[in-house]
Amino acid sequence: DSSNLALVAGALSLGIGFGLQNVVSNFVSGLILLAERPFKVGDWIVAGDVSGTVRKISVRATEIETFQRQSVILPNSNLINNAAGNWTHRNKLGRVEIKVGVAYGSDVKRVHAVLLDIARAHPMVLKNPEPFVLFANFGAAALEFEIRVFVADIMNSSVVQNDIRFAIFDIFEDERIEIPSTPRAMVETTKHEAWPIDDDKIEAEFAERQRLEEEAAAERERLAKMKRRGRKPDPG
Repeated sequence: DSSNLALVAGALSLGIGFGLQNVVSNFVSGLILLAERPFKVGDWIVAGDVSGTVRKISVRATEIETFQRQSVILPNSNLINNAAGNWTHRNKLGRVEIKVGVAYGSDVKRVHAVLLDIARAHPMVLKNPEPFVLFANFGAAALEFEIRVFVADIMNSSVVQNDIRFAIFDIFEDERIEIPSTPRAMVETTKHEAWPIDDDKIEAEFAERQRLEEEAAAERERLAKMKRRGRKPDPG
């Protein structure tokens, strides 16, 4: 009858509504992204665990290419409802950090000066804002420093970090500044006697064990005979 038909139609409408909810949400989110433009094609963004360059923005999803050249399709609702960082939103200027530790006992003022010279010497490092070296912490195994520099294009951050680390390694070696290694746990091992490979030795050890077993058996037999006779065993 008509009441049952209306009930079925209502249930179908409800199911379709729930099914289309994500589609509509992504569509509306896509319109918001296209209107507000929090990022554009070519920007370097970070959304959750995904970091890469925006390749395409559609009304349903956004395509991001990671630095491993993997294409990741993110629903637009994820980008609207969750925090997303944009490294190149207004410009490509960005700060790069390089951490390094030196051994306790090092001349910290000399270390600071050497690191600052290394940072200033790199051609991609900006003069303004000028490089800065922070004496960051007294670590468990090292005195910790951090170089902070600004580059005109944050996409070159890996190149700058790589070059500065190579320079640190070379110049520290010349200046006799030690970079301590992480202490490794010492594992104590038990020395085992090498397995005998001399056949004569094996035979001699077998004969000795057999002799001891025979002596023990003879002693047990002697004690048993004395017990049957009712005598106390003689000592020795």
